[in-house]
Amino acid sequence: MRKGKPMKILRLAALAALLAIAGPALAETTLRIGLAEDPDVLDPTLARTYVGRIVFAAVCDKLFDIDEKLNVVPQLALSHETAADGKAVTIKLRPGVKFHDGEPLDAEAAKYSLERHLTMTGSFRKPELAAVDRIEVVDPLTIRLALKTPFAPLIAQLTDRAGMMVSPRAAKAAGDRFGLHPVCAGPYKFVERVQQDRIVFEKFADYWNKDNVHIDRLVYLPIVDSTVRLANLQSGGLDLIERLLATDIKDVRGDPRLKLSAALEREFRCGSIKNLAVMELDASAKLDRDDLAVF
Repeated sequence: MRKGKPMKILRLAALAALLAIAGPALAETTLRIGLAEDPDVLDPTLARTYVGRIVFAAVCDKLFDIDEKLNVVPQLALSHETAADGKAVTIKLRPGVKFHDGEPLDAEAAKYSLERHLTMTGSFRKPELAAVDRIEVVDPLTIRLALKTPFAPLIAQLTDRAGMMVSPRAAKAAGDRFGLHPVCAGPYKFVERVQQDRIVFEKFADYWNKDNVHIDRLVYLPIVDSTVRLANLQSGGLDLIERLLATDIKDVRGDPRLKLSAALEREFRCGSIKNLAVMELDASAKLDRDDLAVF
């Protein structure tokens, strides 16, 4: 995504819709993604695994995002403003956004999502938002986060699961079982999950940035054995895999059917390299390095 423009691609903190938004539309397309492990619960409040973040990029948009130059940019939010004393952050929301159940993403919904992160039993987001004292609705598309003390990393926290918005109606109805059928505001909506086998999503017709989503269906397949994962890519059983072993890089680079992409991963403590291998589907769906942003 270019700074100041709607999101063009989803980072590997999510691969979720990587190829989905990389090229021209293809008829009834499915992208099969090989994961190094099965994610934990698909509830952004309760989730804790790295691989879960890859899957969440397909289903749960966040208030803010990180672009390929590691800048914080708007996603479901349009802008933010920090008070002079640093103890309040006002966030304006993108208009016209819908959750997968048709409910609007407005200030009340954003307030609900953030309060859920802060108060739900077992929440892994509570420490990330510990500086927040309360969330106030300013107007239908504006919220204000009142802070206990100034906290400069707050917006960066909202680029990850702490900034993911969930449908209040669906979350209230499901309670702690929300992760069995997540309802968010991302480009894809949940279809099914079979533990240790597959997670399936289909394109959400009312997504706010739907013109940039070109893959109809995403299938995530957890394959723990890296050798088997790569073999499935080479045989055409997968279209993309994540976390390629360093010892396999030479073989991938030597295979003209495959494309390797490596990019810096943003972490709070350090930077690292993640390697992705992609099977080129056809000329209209080829990816280059600029099409892959890894988080």
